[in-house]
Amino acid sequence: MCCLLNLFPHFLAAAVAGTGSGDLSEAELIARYPAVAFAFTILISLGLLADLYLVLRFARPLLANGSAANQPVLKIDPKPWGLRDAGIVASLLVLALGGVEAIVALIAKFAHLDEAVALPWLLGMDMLVRLAVLFGFIAWFQLRNVDWRVALGLRREPPLRALGWGAVFFVAVFPPLTVVFAAYSKLCHWVGIKDEPQPISDLLANSGSVVVVALIVIFAIVIAPIFEEILFRGFAYPALKQRWGPWAALMIVSAVFAAFHLHLPSFGPLFALAVGLGLSYELTGSLLAPITMHALFNATNVAVLLYVRAHS
Repeated sequence: MCCLLNLFPHFLAAAVAGTGSGDLSEAELIARYPAVAFAFTILISLGLLADLYLVLRFARPLLANGSAANQPVLKIDPKPWGLRDAGIVASLLVLALGGVEAIVALIAKFAHLDEAVALPWLLGMDMLVRLAVLFGFIAWFQLRNVDWRVALGLRREPPLRALGWGAVFFVAVFPPLTVVFAAYSKLCHWVGIKDEPQPISDLLANSGSVVVVALIVIFAIVIAPIFEEILFRGFAYPALKQRWGPWAALMIVSAVFAAFHLHLPSFGPLFALAVGLGLSYELTGSLLAPITMHALFNATNVAVLLYVRAHS
């Protein structure tokens, strides 16, 4: 516990990196943001308990005799799509997201709009494209006569139970994620990678536009978790699992998920988070679990940034 709590200054220093408080000492950081320190302590404590519970809960079928031993631990069954489908979807997605950004940039250039005016439009268009992609997934499932709710495991567990599992996995991932975060930060320092906040986090911490802040909050807590979990865990992971098995698929999807965010200083922590998201899907069989876990993770980061912004 003490070792994990000693990692708190690293976590908080990263959270305030874009707010102009990065030159404060560890004691000054904790004194200025006591609520974050308290929340961090609570999450670490609950996380260690959740880790113990999950180990006992999901290791039991492997160790038990009789009917419990016959219950599969890994619950993601083969799906009616494969690597070819995943490749096509990935290509179309890159074209769609890249195309929207290019179109908005061209409009801003020819209309002589400054960045502050163009940014809300870019964020709004990006969110609309991701929503369109989600509806495209549903249409694709219907064309294949596939019940998308069954395919994504949304009917495997009662919704409230799946949401509860997502909350448990979110708390459980916090201690290992904190360790990975601190270790990866040191690695970045050793190899000369500058520890900069993600652009969207920097915007949330410093933007003076209420519209931009609201769009970022909606995107982070609602749109991104649903979109990314359907894409990475719901669609890509089963396709790779059928070809290479669960552990190779988990590592590949987690690496692509981390790289998808285009922020090298966050690659290690995002990879660790993605492993936790993949395990929550595989162990529960319901995509609601990683969606909830992802939403809670983003909500926690948003809350910390807004709190730090308000007290800086």
